[in-house]
Amino acid sequence: GKMRVTLLGHATVLVEMGPMKILMDPVLQDPFEDGMVVSCPKREIDIEQLPPIDVIIISHRHPDHFDLPSLDRLSRSCQVCCPADPLISHALKLLGFRHVNFLEPGKPLRLEKMEILPTRSENQAVRECGILFRDETGCFWNQVDTELSPITINTVLKHCTTVDLLFAMYASQNFEFFESLDKSFPYETHRQNLQNVLTVRPRLTVPGSAGFRFFGDHEWLNRFLFPISRELFLDDLKTLDATLEAAIMNPGDVAELTNGEVKIRRKASPFSRTLEDDTHRISFIPTSSVPPLTDPNPEGYELSRMEQAISQVVEDGLFRYCAEHTRDWLEAAGKYFASQVIYGIEVVFPQHKMNWTIDFRTDPIRLLRGRDSRANVVHQIAASALNGWILRRKGFFY
Repeated sequence: GKMRVTLLGHATVLVEMGPMKILMDPVLQDPFEDGMVVSCPKREIDIEQLPPIDVIIISHRHPDHFDLPSLDRLSRSCQVCCPADPLISHALKLLGFRHVNFLEPGKPLRLEKMEILPTRSENQAVRECGILFRDETGCFWNQVDTELSPITINTVLKHCTTVDLLFAMYASQNFEFFESLDKSFPYETHRQNLQNVLTVRPRLTVPGSAGFRFFGDHEWLNRFLFPISRELFLDDLKTLDATLEAAIMNPGDVAELTNGEVKIRRKASPFSRTLEDDTHRISFIPTSSVPPLTDPNPEGYELSRMEQAISQVVEDGLFRYCAEHTRDWLEAAGKYFASQVIYGIEVVFPQHKMNWTIDFRTDPIRLLRGRDSRANVVHQIAASALNGWILRRKGFFY
């Protein structure tokens, strides 16, 4: 017997344990995340060739792990395991999945001679878990995006003395960039990711769960968001401990676990393959320029209706929210009020801009049309993106 772990790209992994076929975080087509990103390395998946799936595992709600179009292509008779997240269960119900089990970190699910153990994350912002797969042939731990504590690592090592294969978090993706245009290097995250591998001491470490890039109009973002390449991570790991085995896996590669041995079979998958290693397109060059925000209005929304819908959302929705939450310091509005912020909003249309200012220095707060040169927090947003969100056609992340 052997356990087979196939990387289909990014975080999508097929685990074959005995007769069981378990598909984790299925993202089966490009682009994904509302059309923002594509797999990198570039890959293709032949869904017709996928074996029948018994269990689908969803690690958390982020759209590069929880992809509705992909789930829609899978059989509704599958067992689905996911965290007890109301958004995920609501969507699964609407899609027609009837057999849903909630994953609880530390509580193993046993199936015949195998076991699936959800592992805990210290990141409280999202309900998520990693997964430890174990049978008589070995142990595979998929960390996905979870933040590990020494206690979690101990729990896993109590469970199986040696982790044979670890898909380790490595990329330290700099998504703070979206909030603050922060271009600094994420030393602490990188240190923690390396430390985790040194503590787990797996037989084989594979940098996992970060295989996408922004494309098209958003291609420029790649220069800022991916400070650590797979090669760099393994290089740093080698500097710290040259005895640890590590390797890079690309879409279509298969890792086979047999009695304490891990072998990678390159390009062995019949349903997934790498078309080209284009990871040079996500090299970290934080001195690159940030282009000005423009709105090409790709959906072709009508301008006057867009202006009307956006004015209503800013003046009724957003301003009302701010006014109601000035005393609640846990909310952004409460923080702005406590800090006496003058908050500017600039909505960028294809040919013009609309501006509003919310003055949090007065009580009650005031809304002004137009810009105020004293504004100390200003957010810009493309009109068609905001309009798409208002119409529920685009997710908030988009």
